[in-house]
Amino acid sequence: MKKYYLYTGGYTMPTKLGSGETVDPGCPGIICFSWDEEKGHLEKRSVIREGADNTTWITVNPKAPFLYAVNELKTFGDAGGGAVAAYRIDPDTGALSFLGRQVSGGEDACHLAIAADGKYLINANYSGGSFCVFPIREDHSLAPMSCLLRHVGSGPNPFRQEMPHAHQILHAPGEAGNTCVYVADLGLDRLVCYDLDPETGWLQPSARPDVCAHPGQGARHAVFNEDGSRLYVMTEMACEVNVYRYDPLTGENELLQVISAMGSETGEECLGAELHIHPNGKWLYASVRRSNHIAVFDIAQDGTLSLKQTISSGGEIPRDFIISPGGRYLLAGNQDTGNITVYRIDGDSGCLQVHETCAEAAGATVLALYEA
Repeated sequence: MKKYYLYTGGYTMPTKLGSGETVDPGCPGIICFSWDEEKGHLEKRSVIREGADNTTWITVNPKAPFLYAVNELKTFGDAGGGAVAAYRIDPDTGALSFLGRQVSGGEDACHLAIAADGKYLINANYSGGSFCVFPIREDHSLAPMSCLLRHVGSGPNPFRQEMPHAHQILHAPGEAGNTCVYVADLGLDRLVCYDLDPETGWLQPSARPDVCAHPGQGARHAVFNEDGSRLYVMTEMACEVNVYRYDPLTGENELLQVISAMGSETGEECLGAELHIHPNGKWLYASVRRSNHIAVFDIAQDGTLSLKQTISSGGEIPRDFIISPGGRYLLAGNQDTGNITVYRIDGDSGCLQVHETCAEAAGATVLALYEA
């Protein structure tokens, strides 16, 4: 039987977010759970606090037992900006060992992606719109950054888009993804493409065109379908999903559809958060904060979406969620209520039904799964 560990992180200190509210601390650090794929059950195993300041994004190395986490901070030691921490995973217990961390070069580190060759870790910093590259050493700890870049510009919303806000690092689909990544920028309403030099760890502007959202939507996170012919972008400020036709060979793209993730749900200034495609490619799921719900979409043959269900997240502020490896369950973390709602996914319709709730995930802002 395969063994899985789920890791959650969150805010360990009071923090003012870009959306305006201040989050009260409630997260004890990075929490490790065992995940039973057959029973759909979580069991808390351990917590590590070392290096885990405001761990609001976690990335697990899919090829080795190591984990990386952002520290969403304004200052780190004597340096301005946040940090990125590295950990070793014990495959037998899931427990983490702290390997060290590096300054991120910008305030509020918020997202991470490992380069396709495993040699680099790429980080996005929300405040100021900067992003950087860390070489990964042989022991899987992080060397000081090899590259630091910053977007310039602004969007039409003077409160949320007064400057760039880098929010996600996304690999291009297919072979291009070996060296090509997009930086989703909420402040600029676009995904900007860069090429990573595998020898130097430098990012250079790519010849591929940007992916543009409508002004004021606030492009947050995105995902490609399996063959790379469609790109789905979750917009934070509009709570809409944009569907693009995409050419994996050239990066040429065209906006096909804009669809709301709200349904009949209501909420003051709702905020789009995360989105994922089911492993079978038939359904797309999206989370929305403040209205606190998960939206379920059917994916048509042409890649367009139709909203078929909205369901309560079972708590407050569902910032992140994952789909289990077998595609049988969806796990949604509720940041402000510190719980994870486990849903069973109907194998015929893709609709969600609450299976269980784990109340031991204090500050659950991000979820990441590791297969031992």
